[in-house]
Amino acid sequence: MNPATTLRNRLLYATLVASSICATPGMADVLPDATTGAAGATTQKVTGPDQATAQKDGTKDKKLRARVFLTNGDRLSGLPKSIDQDKNLLFESDSLRQTASFPIANILSINFDSWKAPRTAKTIARVELQPRFREEKGDTILGALRELTPDSIKLDTWYGGTITLKRSMVLSLNIINNSPGNYYGPNNIKEWNLSGDDDSWSFKNGALVSHGLGGIGRDMALREKSHISFDATWKNSMRFKIQLYSDDTKSRSPSAYYEVNLNRTYAYLRTRGKTNGRAAMLGGGRWKQISVPPQERSAHFDFFVNRKVGSITIYINGKHACALQSQSPDPANLGTGLAFIAEERYPLEIKGITITPWNGTTLPKSKAPAGEDAEENGQQPEDTEKSSPHKIILNNGDEVPGTVGKVEDDRMIIETEFTPIHIPLNRIKSLSLGDKGEEPIKKRGDVRAWFHDGGRITLQLASFEGNKISGYSQAFGDVTLDLSAFSRIDFHIYDDKVNELRKNSR
Repeated sequence: MNPATTLRNRLLYATLVASSICATPGMADVLPDATTGAAGATTQKVTGPDQATAQKDGTKDKKLRARVFLTNGDRLSGLPKSIDQDKNLLFESDSLRQTASFPIANILSINFDSWKAPRTAKTIARVELQPRFREEKGDTILGALRELTPDSIKLDTWYGGTITLKRSMVLSLNIINNSPGNYYGPNNIKEWNLSGDDDSWSFKNGALVSHGLGGIGRDMALREKSHISFDATWKNSMRFKIQLYSDDTKSRSPSAYYEVNLNRTYAYLRTRGKTNGRAAMLGGGRWKQISVPPQERSAHFDFFVNRKVGSITIYINGKHACALQSQSPDPANLGTGLAFIAEERYPLEIKGITITPWNGTTLPKSKAPAGEDAEENGQQPEDTEKSSPHKIILNNGDEVPGTVGKVEDDRMIIETEFTPIHIPLNRIKSLSLGDKGEEPIKKRGDVRAWFHDGGRITLQLASFEGNKISGYSQAFGDVTLDLSAFSRIDFHIYDDKVNELRKNSR
């Protein structure tokens, strides 16, 4: 008999004996079978703390709820309670009279159905850590920048208090502010305009989710040169469009935009706008080959756009993908909006949207794909001169060398060669830290927790208690974090077979 079937039958039998579960409407939450309850456990009603609220549509709150996914295909709604001394996850559900007990080895992930909108702030620091061995992206954590020392970076967060990160494990530090041309979200569905059917898009757990043919967009006050990044997830295959500098995000057919068509193998740019007093579909550009592995169902995108010259340079998962050039750049009636266009057969999720001004020249350092020349790839020669401990890059592209200290009154104090200067955080785009990276080590028992508003962290799991998760990170030590900050927590993250099961379970 199949081992998974044997385990499932044994768990079901234990549940029926120990818990005396009878058929009730609540059992519909258990799919496809019930799971075991720990012998001798007492029944307790599961409730979340007052602050563990979610925003399904941007306005309504609900209590924290979760669903555990098992390796045998079973799933159960409820909340994680704790981890016992035998490394079993204790999980409470209204569908069971007693607490369920799951060996950690049998858990794929825990998904959270709640969304707690982050508190608004004038500026947000986005810190990306060094990637682990054979991983393309590192962990990402958001917070208010409090202090930067030669050894550490301190962030104030709503979900874990003050978190102190090791400088040597930080890859990059970017500042996001709320001035025109800057954006971080999405935050709710009401801040977006639908250009398809009313139910073509929804907002869930910090993501824009498509349900059919249609677009979703908003006026971002895009600057002439902008850096747009986002995370996209798809079910079957990658296929969607993004409109930049749209003049009407409420319309299915704006009169002006740059539109990039994307799928797994190519990218294509077309331009619509007014020239010589007439609006028309103008020259596009060449189709460019890109490559997204067929087995992947998500990717991080970076678009570096110069509206005036009609150039768009695309990076996928931090690697240069292609450079697109409009044949009819800068039509007279371009706007400042952005929109995502989904197709009915290719559902899509978009989250972690970040928009900042761009200086028009600086691009990430990335090895050019074979066949790309240096000019098209947009690579800049490496700086071989000695640099200051920090290089502060302003929104206008200027660079200020110096040493960063504390942050006070939303101003960064920078020690320069001549005198200390104070720079408002909303004028800063990023900091080049100039450190030699220290790569985190993969460890058995690591779990990966994904933030609702983009990013992730990897922890050595210690416990669940009171709607909190506790664990250890090599980058910031022991932490206790609010579960309402996360959309899901994945287990056995370095096991390829488990990762494939996890993809199919969603």
